[in-house]
Amino acid sequence: MDKQRRIGALLSYSNIIAKNLVNFMYTPFLLRFVGQANYGLFQMTNSVITSLSLLSMGFSSAYVKFYITYKVKKDTANIKKLNALYLLLFLGISLVSLIIGVVLVFNTNHLFGRSLTPRQLELTKYLMIIMVMDVAITFISSVFDSNITVNEQFVFQQTRQLMQTFLVPLICIPLVFCGVGVLSIEITQISITTIFLLLNVNYCLRRLQMRFDFKELPLSLLRDLGAFSFFIFLNQIVDLINNNAPNFILGMFRGAKMVATFAVAVQIKNMFFMLSTSLSNIFIPRVNQLVNMREEKNVLTDLMIKVGRIQMSILFFVLGGFIVVGQYFINVWAGAANSMAYWLIILMVFPSIIPLSQNLGVEIQRAMNKHIFRSIVYSIFACVNVIATIIGSIHYGLVGASIGYVISILCANGIAMNWYYQVRMGLNMKAYWLHTLQVSIPFVIATGALELAKLYIRIDSMKLFLLFGLIYALIYGLIYVRYIANSYEKGLLIETFRR
Repeated sequence: MDKQRRIGALLSYSNIIAKNLVNFMYTPFLLRFVGQANYGLFQMTNSVITSLSLLSMGFSSAYVKFYITYKVKKDTANIKKLNALYLLLFLGISLVSLIIGVVLVFNTNHLFGRSLTPRQLELTKYLMIIMVMDVAITFISSVFDSNITVNEQFVFQQTRQLMQTFLVPLICIPLVFCGVGVLSIEITQISITTIFLLLNVNYCLRRLQMRFDFKELPLSLLRDLGAFSFFIFLNQIVDLINNNAPNFILGMFRGAKMVATFAVAVQIKNMFFMLSTSLSNIFIPRVNQLVNMREEKNVLTDLMIKVGRIQMSILFFVLGGFIVVGQYFINVWAGAANSMAYWLIILMVFPSIIPLSQNLGVEIQRAMNKHIFRSIVYSIFACVNVIATIIGSIHYGLVGASIGYVISILCANGIAMNWYYQVRMGLNMKAYWLHTLQVSIPFVIATGALELAKLYIRIDSMKLFLLFGLIYALIYGLIYVRYIANSYEKGLLIETFRR
């Protein structure tokens, strides 16, 4: 399992690098060949249909917790019943998502008739139909994907995702050239979703020997799953609001072009989320094992510090590099029409480093069944986010659309959750911040020095872009390795370069 975690983590970061390299070439292509407005339509429609993911209601996290509990007890009978119940549950959710999707498609005019033309409304309907089908297939696939995760088969999981990264442009680009337009994006996605559903099913049944027992399914297990999942469901609502409400609201009040600019910013912001969750996801089964084995709180704190330092180091490194050379990059990559995305990214990402470096704490909460407080607090600030986003979008446009998100992150994640970790969960957050804040030193020095240099030298060519980026990486890397990295982190760096 340690080998699976190490190789899985390396593959995960390789996947992120590959995915973002592909996206950095893929997005400008789409903006150019399908158009700014049509790309904005896709992002706006995607924000609406993504809301159907709420139907999973946190059952994936519940599956991991209950599976690990039975695995520790070596209760194979209940594992089979859990698998059966979970499959039936998500087949039902898939059907419900199709029904709701049909309702949304028939009400497209009511949702977007205010800001879209008749041709755009027709295209939006087609996009929504394909997206709904894709979501329904994804729900079924999640049954098997969760089983792969809980068995810590990270090498297969990340290799499959790496394949998916390269298949997207290979399928989509020819479709665009054939005249399919923006529909190419979703035709590609549903094709890949179906292919990997079949791969997941085959791997689970043949390699992992995943088995199902549909006889005498215990209703008490369903009740326990529901009770545990309900507050995770509230968290998902909050995440959906924070990530998708601005696109939806901008689409209603400002039109598709402004949505496209915000979508560019969100795409870069999501890269930071991937950098964070890729590592913490690998430790989810381990956290559940430690909690079920009733390990001391200091063991969990130490694990959270170890993972948090690595996450924060990577996040600060990428954020600092973006601050230094990002403005030139956005103008070249997405065009001058989307230059405002640079400031939106910095505004949204900087406060997000707090929760992104503490993702493992969320998994500790769930494993300890202490995630209710988080759900309540996040629900309150989700309402604040929506109100602030509506007001901000109407009066201040793009910047206003991000105000609610920033308020929510700082208050809910920054203040409330750290208090809860310390006071109610018994984790030593003073030690956490004492050890993790050290990794911000290379970020402050490297970014500050090059921002001063930019007062005298403007980055207006690819040569200067590469030069500033290289100098930043060298300054950050030297300070981190020489003064900040501990023995464990240096060992990981050595192992990474050896591979």
